[in-house]
Amino acid sequence: MTASSWSQVTGCLLAGGEGRRMGGRDKGLVPYQGRPLAAWVLDRLVAQTATQFAIANRNQPDYASLLQQAHATITPGVPAVLPDAPDLPLASGPLAGIVTALRHTTTLWLMVTPCDTPHLPSDLVARLLDEAERCGAEAVVPATVDSDGKQRVHWVCVLLRKGVSAKVEAMFAQDERKLRVCIQALNWTSVSFADANGFDNINSLETLNGRN
Repeated sequence: MTASSWSQVTGCLLAGGEGRRMGGRDKGLVPYQGRPLAAWVLDRLVAQTATQFAIANRNQPDYASLLQQAHATITPGVPAVLPDAPDLPLASGPLAGIVTALRHTTTLWLMVTPCDTPHLPSDLVARLLDEAERCGAEAVVPATVDSDGKQRVHWVCVLLRKGVSAKVEAMFAQDERKLRVCIQALNWTSVSFADANGFDNINSLETLNGRN
């Protein structure tokens, strides 16, 4: 990844979920090893992208504060924290957040990361972008191999070309809500990462309690 390529990547923290497996708590703000979960993710996102913002449907001031603490470079002309766009149906899942993020992305690429993956690789964006530029992909996702030898694709951690916005919006308008299905309808590929722990989701109280 060249310096000019890096400057064309916007980072988006996706924190718009309802936290059902967290007992309704705002997942990104739940403490993990002394800091909110989202703070760990933002550290990695800010270090690997040129500008950043967050999608959050509640507690927007708290996420704005986390972005400030992470020394984020807010996308010019875009609020630091955005809710899902008001014209989208409520509770439409992560795809609504991605549709909203694509609308506000001003760079060639959008890197989406969920707020509950605190150990993302430090070379995540570089490797995804290198692969995208190598093969001309519209979307690139990381993949790992589980202990049982099965490949796991991490669909919510995705690098998207800004130009797919209209395609994604069209699928959403046709009532598609599965992010995996939308990505697979694009020109997509994956990059294998050796450390599966880098993509661990701390998305339930049980998992959280086992890690703190």
